[in-house]
Order: sequence, then C-alpha cells, then structure tokens
Amino acid sequence: MNPLTIINGRRHSISNLFSILLPVYNTEPAILEQCIVSVFNQTYQKWELCIVDDASPNDDVREVLKRWKHKDKRIKVFFAQENGGIAASINQCATSARGNYFGVLDHDDMLAPVALEEYARLIEQHPQADLIYCDEDKIDLEGNLCEPWYKPDWNPDLALSFNFVMHFVMICKKLFQKLGGVRSLYEGSQDYDLLLRASEKTNNIFHISKILYHWRMGPGSIAGGPDPKPDVFAKGLAALNAALHRRGIQGDAQDAPDAWKGVYRVCRKLTLNLKCSCLIIQHSPDQEPLDRLLTSIYAYAPQVEIIILPTDTNIAATFNAGAQSAKGDILFFLDDTMQLLEGSYLSLLEQIQRQEVGVVGGKVFYENNLIEHAGVILGPFNLLGYANRATPDVLGYAGLNRMICNYSAVMGLGCMTSKSLFEQAGGFDPALATAYWDVDYCLKLRQMGYLITFTPYAVLKHYIEMPLGINIKDAEAGLFQERWQDIIDRDPYFNPHFSRELENFSCSE
Repeated sequence: MNPLTIINGRRHSISNLFSILLPVYNTEPAILEQCIVSVFNQTYQKWELCIVDDASPNDDVREVLKRWKHKDKRIKVFFAQENGGIAASINQCATSARGNYFGVLDHDDMLAPVALEEYARLIEQHPQADLIYCDEDKIDLEGNLCEPWYKPDWNPDLALSFNFVMHFVMICKKLFQKLGGVRSLYEGSQDYDLLLRASEKTNNIFHISKILYHWRMGPGSIAGGPDPKPDVFAKGLAALNAALHRRGIQGDAQDAPDAWKGVYRVCRKLTLNLKCSCLIIQHSPDQEPLDRLLTSIYAYAPQVEIIILPTDTNIAATFNAGAQSAKGDILFFLDDTMQLLEGSYLSLLEQIQRQEVGVVGGKVFYENNLIEHAGVILGPFNLLGYANRATPDVLGYAGLNRMICNYSAVMGLGCMTSKSLFEQAGGFDPALATAYWDVDYCLKLRQMGYLITFTPYAVLKHYIEMPLGINIKDAEAGLFQERWQDIIDRDPYFNPHFSRELENFSCSE
C-alpha cells in the first residue's frame, strides 16, 4: 500500500520521488539562488535536487552550492574537475538520482511552486505515464513573466517540425536509463534528441496544460532568440535526421523555409505507386470555374482519375457516390471553387502515403489571399473553427502556419484519404449533408487511431468570398455536437487557455 502524501490539505496515495537534475556552469549567483529556491519551495516535498557544477570558474557559484548542500539533505552537489558540457553533466546528475522520475531544470530557470504537485497528481491519475511536459513562459531581463507558450497535447508531426515540448520534461527513470540518458553528440539539442528517442519507445506521453516552468531570457539564452547559439539548431536538425533514419523514413529533414530557426521540414520520398481519384463537385452551370480547377490539376497532378459530380445539395452523399465508382487508392475531394497551386498535390500525397495518417489537408486561401484553413480546431463558437482563419499568411502563433502538424480535423475540400479507409469508416455521414461531414469523418478516423495531418506545403485557392462570421447549420450542428461534445469541450490539439471566441490562438486570459 502506497504511503499517503499531503498536498494542499488533501491526502494522496503517491509514492513517487522526483529527481531534479540541475547542471550548473558559471551561473550568476543571484539567479542560481532563485533557481534552487524554486525547487526548495515546492508544495510537493518528495523531491531530491541532484546538482553537478561543470567546473565553473566563478568561486561564488561553488559557495552557493556548498551552502545549499548543507541546508537540506535532499540536495546533492558534485563538482566536476573538468568542463564536460551539458549532456555529460545531466548524465552525471542522473547517476546519483534515486527518484522514479527525472526532470532537467536549467540553471537559470525556475519552477512554479506547484509544479511537482501537478506532476504528482497526473501520475496518480495516469500511473502508466512515461513522459510528461507542461506549458511554460519566459522571464524577461527585468524579472517579469512574459510570452506564455501554451502547447497542444502530444502531437507527433509537430514534434518532427520543432521541439515544441521544450520544458519541463519529466521522464520515468526506467525509460531514461533504457535510452542511455542524453547524448553529447547533440550537445545543446540533447533534450530534443531525448524526446525523439523516447517517443519511439512509448506512447504514454502526457501534457499538463498549466504554466509550471519559467524560462529565463538572457544574453546567452535562446529564450530571447536564436542568435546566441546557432549551433543548437544544427544539432537539432542532426538529431531529427537521425530519428528519421532510426524510424526507417525515406527522406530527410531540412530547415523549414520562411520560418524561425529551429523549425524543420521533413521531406518524405514518395515510396508507393498510388493512384489518385479526384472527386469534383460541379456547383456552377458556368464551365469557367471547373476549367480553372482542371487546368491546375493537369499542371500539377497528372495521371489522376477525374470524376465530375453534380450535387443535389447533399455534399456528403454526393462524394460517397463518387467514391463508390473511384478506381484510385487515394480519394481527393474538391469542388469547382477550388484551385491547386504548385506543389500542393505532391505535398498531400507525401503525407497520405503514411500508414498512420488517416486524412491530410493543406493550407487554403480565400480569393482575397487571407487564410481560410490551416487546420480545424474544436471549441471556438461552442463548436469549431478554422485555425488562423481570415489572417494574412504570417508565421502565426508559435510559427504554426509554417509547420507540418496534427489537428483533430482538416477541411474536407482539398483533403485526401485512402479509399480503403474511407470504405472502412463508412464514408461521410449523409445526415451531415452540407456541414461538418468532413470534421465528423476526421474524428471517426481519430477514434480508430489515425493521425489527421496538416501540411502548409500544400497550398490551395478557394474562390469564394470570405464570410463575415462562422456559418452554423443548426440542425446539423446539433447532431454533430451530440456526437462529439467531449472533444468539442477539450480538443487535445487546441490548448484550453486559448479563446473560444477567436480562431487565431489568442489567449483567453
């Protein structure tokens, strides 16, 4: 029977000891004090602080550490004779750690007072957790908290675009040891390398959507920008390419174009000879819109099967009928208001060839060149919204507009799925005749264990006027809500701190 631990006056049957690994090198003594105090003041008391000083030349650093070592027996301090680097210091910290979970704390950063309590509570609810992370913010030069980074739950494709997890990662001891700790080969991005390797060994990755870590901005920190440590991102790219090799992914990772340093693009080779059927609904009696779409298909997607479909306003049923006669392995849903731009077809095909991906969608622009769709988010307007709708094509929140990532759904027009999977899932629901049929299908596939992927490298134009607001179809909305209220209330890819009144990742606080 687990011993009882008191947290905020409540009794919890938690037996986990957290080992905080703190590599130190020449930290400003006052800032190092704040870092250590942030551990000492934790509301959850079952912790140990394992510190390795990496041969700091500043004697004041050693004096701070010696004083704390004598103050609390939970604090262990070791002094390296030679400077070995961050990775070596972390691994040395780990050799003395006795905890069930290890968490690395940077020597100038701080934990929120309830950080370990929140991690303990999550482990109590999910004892299978192998890796846990939280939201975070930054400490500016004046000591103010700023720039919150509200993260999604585990997002496999986003993890291949940049190290979105960052801080504060708590990894179970057994997994850390199985992985052999962190690796000096990727010094500076050793945390990203560890995350990639850990995610290959476990699916038990959990996210606490609370800011529990404060990352300090300073002259030598990339918290304020990439310039101080450009080599960090080169090492991150090397770690990512190593991960692709381990996973047997044919292709390579590159620095993402028109994005921040540290954002990468995984370019996958087309390894399957897949035939694609384009299912096109013709709404307009005018031939010109259809000709515009067909011209773009012939230019960028040759040798596809083209099936033209008239509709009686039930879009879902019309596409279902077209899918029954399609001969392709892949179904590509379009209508005569759409246009493919260069690279869009191959970028979609690149993702849908993956066995783990159920649906892929691209970035769709209105006729006025503002974004219509960059992924579907559940929750806005008590229903759903399109990520970054009605905004210019800028980087977006945390640069998400430039990253391949997962969402709960993507827009139906312009999306691809496999025919076999479409048939297995029962196609689109005709009861959702004109709205939500696409999101409903995506959510069914998510329930079946498939990823829904957004790629910004597939770009389409949608020749419709930008609506003034969201168009909610009452009857169909009611059915959709009845079916999916749980995920509408808590979209794993849309942090609960974001406003439900906007689609641009604005904070609600």
